[in-house]
Amino acid sequence: MRRVSTNNVHRFPHLGGILAGAAVCIAAAGCMGSWAMRGTRVGYNKSVSHTASQEMLLNIVRMRYGETPTFLDMPSVVSQTEASMVGGGEQKEATQGLVEGAFNLRDRPTITYSPRTGDDMATSMVKPLRAEAILDVSPGNDTRVFLMAFVDSMNGVRNSPLATSPASRVLEGNDEYRHAIELFVGLQNRGAVKMRVAEVDENPQGSPLPAKHLIATDLLAAAENDYVFQMAGDQAVLLERSRFLAMVIKPEALDAADVQELAQIFRLEPGRTAYRVKSQEDDEVDLDAEPSAGAQPIVVHAAETPPAGVDVEGIEILPLPTPTVVEPAFGPDAASAAPRDVLSINVRSGYQVLAFLSKGVEVPESHVRRGSAPLYKTLDGRPFDGRQLTRGLFRVCVQKHRPLWSDTAVYYRGHWFYIPEDDVQSRVTLNLVKLFIDIRSEAGQTSVLTLPVN
Repeated sequence: MRRVSTNNVHRFPHLGGILAGAAVCIAAAGCMGSWAMRGTRVGYNKSVSHTASQEMLLNIVRMRYGETPTFLDMPSVVSQTEASMVGGGEQKEATQGLVEGAFNLRDRPTITYSPRTGDDMATSMVKPLRAEAILDVSPGNDTRVFLMAFVDSMNGVRNSPLATSPASRVLEGNDEYRHAIELFVGLQNRGAVKMRVAEVDENPQGSPLPAKHLIATDLLAAAENDYVFQMAGDQAVLLERSRFLAMVIKPEALDAADVQELAQIFRLEPGRTAYRVKSQEDDEVDLDAEPSAGAQPIVVHAAETPPAGVDVEGIEILPLPTPTVVEPAFGPDAASAAPRDVLSINVRSGYQVLAFLSKGVEVPESHVRRGSAPLYKTLDGRPFDGRQLTRGLFRVCVQKHRPLWSDTAVYYRGHWFYIPEDDVQSRVTLNLVKLFIDIRSEAGQTSVLTLPVN
């Protein structure tokens, strides 16, 4: 009689260990993808965000020293997670199998860097934004940051445009502009002023047509191309329908003191409930127009005087030298100083924004003494502290040793430049500027440097 063993482990002494090891690997492979995401995604997200803020801060500090900003974008991070097992199985008893060895799990990321150059740099840094960008900004403090950092002037009220160049040594204050922005944000916060997209039918096209000759297809075709027919008696005029940005004021707020003050600062026509808002680059300039009576020449020519030797009221008049003939340069004329129904905004480029914010960077006294960091002056030659321009908006501190309570810090020229942990406003400004510049960037189309990280 043949006897069959019911315990196959006696015939294959290492089968239990091998099966156990295989089970471990199969289980690890089954949950490896989700485990790898839980273990790596948040960490990479934090690192990318943190280093991007440091890079932006470093570029602002560089511009304080008159240097050019440089961006190294990271369009992709490829993470490979590997699992391996070293060892084998061993059968100790008939009913017990043990797995001996080491289970290894390793993350191998590959990081790709792409320098921002050419058209990408021009789009994100050199080309200015348009006034319509304010629609993408949240009301309140974000609007204040945008108007203070991204706007050069509004209806001629200047936000220190000389500060938008790293090479500038002469600066001017922006107290009047700052006061106007505080008025605007206060009105916006209580709902008295809003930015809206408005429509207007204007710019007649061609000659009037008999209204009786129009059919439904004509009206539909005009609407599809942003035109509309306006009826006037038995005539129909084709008008262009334009959409534009408008600052709308609540009718019940027109008599408020801060609304009237805002209109006075920006030279707006009082009593209106809506003002067209446009970029200053869209303002048309008539080069053939004659200078108006209100134009003020920079060079004042000598007035006519009586001939030498003629006594006028007991005063002897001496001949004046013939004035040098120069080309007069005219400033704002009377028409531009008159109340307007348009709010013209001159919006900065990303490069100009970083240069402006760099005025809020503190620098060591030793750097100023040896001339590596520029010293600013006013138009009349008096010393000027550039940090006045960005007070309450952006500030960067400096010290010799690494700050203990700040993660947003960079080491540059032997010192640590950082944003204090309790300075929330400066971090908000830095991140909003970074967001606007990154949105306009086309990084990721070309890859230059790829580094596998072990």
